[in-house]
Amino acid sequence: MTRPTRPFSRRVLLSQLAVVVVTLALVTGVFAWMGARAVTDVTETKALATARTLAIDPEVRKGATRASAEHAAVPDDAITRPLLAITDDLRASSGIVFAVITDDRGIRLTHPDRDNIGHRVSTSPDEALAGRENISHERGTLGETVRAKVPIYSTSDDETVVGEVSVGIHASVLDADLRREFLALGSVAVLALAIGVVASLALGRRLRRETLGVGPEELAEMARDQGAVLRGLDDGVLAFSSSGEPTLSNSTAEHLLGIAAVGTDGSNGVDASRSDGAEASNSNGADASRSIIEVPEQIRLMMLDAPVDGALRRRINVGDRILLATAVRVSRGGVSIGGVVTLRDETQVLTMARQLESVTSMAGALRTQRHEFANRLHTVLGLVDTGATDEAKTYLAKILRTGPIATPVEGIEVISDPYLRALLEAKGTTAAEAGVSLAVTPDSLVLGRVSDPEDITLILGNLIDNAVRAVVASADVARDGRVDSADDASGRVEVTLLGSGPELHAVVTDTGGGVADEDADDIFAEGVSTGDGLDADHGHGIGLALCRRVARRHGGRVWLLVGHDPDLGGAGFAMRLPDVLSDGDEDEITANDSHTDDEER
Repeated sequence: MTRPTRPFSRRVLLSQLAVVVVTLALVTGVFAWMGARAVTDVTETKALATARTLAIDPEVRKGATRASAEHAAVPDDAITRPLLAITDDLRASSGIVFAVITDDRGIRLTHPDRDNIGHRVSTSPDEALAGRENISHERGTLGETVRAKVPIYSTSDDETVVGEVSVGIHASVLDADLRREFLALGSVAVLALAIGVVASLALGRRLRRETLGVGPEELAEMARDQGAVLRGLDDGVLAFSSSGEPTLSNSTAEHLLGIAAVGTDGSNGVDASRSDGAEASNSNGADASRSIIEVPEQIRLMMLDAPVDGALRRRINVGDRILLATAVRVSRGGVSIGGVVTLRDETQVLTMARQLESVTSMAGALRTQRHEFANRLHTVLGLVDTGATDEAKTYLAKILRTGPIATPVEGIEVISDPYLRALLEAKGTTAAEAGVSLAVTPDSLVLGRVSDPEDITLILGNLIDNAVRAVVASADVARDGRVDSADDASGRVEVTLLGSGPELHAVVTDTGGGVADEDADDIFAEGVSTGDGLDADHGHGIGLALCRRVARRHGGRVWLLVGHDPDLGGAGFAMRLPDVLSDGDEDEITANDSHTDDEER
């Protein structure tokens, strides 16, 4: 079922704006504190530098030394006049509020307000008179100021403190500087906020476009669902982007294709299954690292050829596997978002189907044989009951020579294995109905017994069926209905069976159209047809591909022996299967030898 989506843009936009506002607030606060500290440091440094400059002035040191020596109740005008001239010029040139000079008692020698000359300073001079510089924010007769106080040393030596210099800058000047600093910082913060809002809106639109309106919660739920689905599938799944690049695969697909997803850093993005069947961890899409998935080119082409509506299905060969691939394009809201290819291993299913077909054919032949054999036993029983023992012996001898039933397969008497015999009889009956005669060559000899009848009959049955179809396709007698029996058939299929210890060798040759030399390498490819320039029957479907795979599983092989047989004219296919024959029962062989001796006598 489809999960309803929640409002996406508002949540994302509010989250982004909250991040932007909090970040800007933190940054603005830090820069405001740093700016205020910097402005204050500049003001204090200016006041301190001015006070130091004034304290080392020779006239200032001279006047303070004289005033400290006299300790007059009212400072001498001869002392204060030159000092006032210096401080007034300093105030006018540097922009300070005041520059006060005192003696070693803290009595003012200069002041912007002349009435305050001769009075003790309003703030403590103890630090400066003790020989230590200090900076403070204090309120005095001229208001709140930033003050720097520096000691004045005597002209006779550099150790005796004879006064102090106090330089002040109005706090309003500092506040004005701070306001300018905060105004500039606020303007930058507002501009950054505006840019953040615009960027958030643009990012929100892009996210909506890229995620097709699906919100973060929905994306997380979809990722969890995707992982659960991919892990629970028996089929292989490959996801492709809209550009046709593979983006995701589950472990089943990697196992079937024998591929591995490699991370962009060169390491394995997923522990993909190898072609030897080793277990691998599931690549379920939860790994966020972009991975490079190497898939066969035929699957990429399938995805490109897939229709907009519906599905494209093809059988493909990957190693010894025959896979059914289904490619489907995926769209959301009318926008193509890529596609999915599902893979199903049909090798085992097709192998079992062919085996069942062969077993069914043999079962039908055995049922017919049993029915006919029962009829003949009834005849023998009737002859014995009536006392016609001589006729019964003659009848039994004839059965031993010809077999239990009349078979359409020429030369089948040289084959004693019940499975091979039943298969040949079943295929002979089918071939005769198509106007083709099936024969076992006289040089055939199989002494052992078949130990793996399903696979042997699958391969041999496929080769015989292909040969019969090739004969029917190339012979006009099968199409215009002029052949009514195997005896009159001009088409022919010959089977040679040889046992060599535990190995079984077989050659199937026909009178069909044969196979061209240039097509010999492609004849076993799955899905080869006349459209590929090959014979429709020898190259059609998946029978030969299955035969080769089953033979390889036994350590054997199936191959095209000759494209045009010099005697029959058609193609000849060979089969070699090791370890599929076991020793025959000695009693049974002895019985057969005694039957043969009776027939010869």
